[in-house]
Amino acid sequence: MGGKAPITIFTDQDQAMANAIEQVFPNTRHRLCLWHLQKNAVSRFGDLKADNTFKDTFRKCLYRCYNEEEFETTWFDMITKYNLQDHDWFTNLYTIKEKWCTTLNKDFFSAGILSSQRSEITNNAIGFKGNKSTSLTEFFHIFGATMDRWRYQEDQNEYDCGNALPKSDFPMVGMIKHAANVYTLTLFRDFEKEFKYAMGCISNVNYINGNFFGYKVQHESWPEHTAHYVAFDPTTNSIKCTCRNFEES
Repeated sequence: MGGKAPITIFTDQDQAMANAIEQVFPNTRHRLCLWHLQKNAVSRFGDLKADNTFKDTFRKCLYRCYNEEEFETTWFDMITKYNLQDHDWFTNLYTIKEKWCTTLNKDFFSAGILSSQRSEITNNAIGFKGNKSTSLTEFFHIFGATMDRWRYQEDQNEYDCGNALPKSDFPMVGMIKHAANVYTLTLFRDFEKEFKYAMGCISNVNYINGNFFGYKVQHESWPEHTAHYVAFDPTTNSIKCTCRNFEES
């Protein structure tokens, strides 16, 4: 890797690999693949497999908490409600929370992925689940058809992006028009979604300290704990937000 260690590595829950990463890449953030973690967790749920409220709370602990305080509260409420205080697997999982809780990993670059995305996208793209009786010939034909489908879709998307602007609920002016000109349709839809959220946000000056301006930013229909605080230095045009999404991605 040109003498550079990766900033973040995703693996499954393999202790031998964890030990090797700690020795070879001591400054690399080792994170657990949430796709594998959730798959493994289901086998540990026991009677709770049928409890959708429990499963939703567990998923919230994985990647839907806004800050560390909310994560800690959600986790301990879940453990208490479902009497999991003496459950070895959940106890051990909590001791390595920095490896899987997305809220606790905002300070390290990970491109905003959870690692599960790669597995899910690959499986969905191929659209095929093999088994022990699947022959190499069968897989080769399926792989060839998949590549043909990908190439056709890429050609179609490239033509659409180069010959027409996407439709939008917003007037095609200013920032929206610029985004439509430079982004692919997929990225433009992502941008448009974030733009809609931004239009629903309220920002108020929280403090002024020398060259620094602090703002409280919150979506008007979301609860108080979802608010974030933004620090802006006009002398350097630098911005930092408590969401840490810039640092993460």
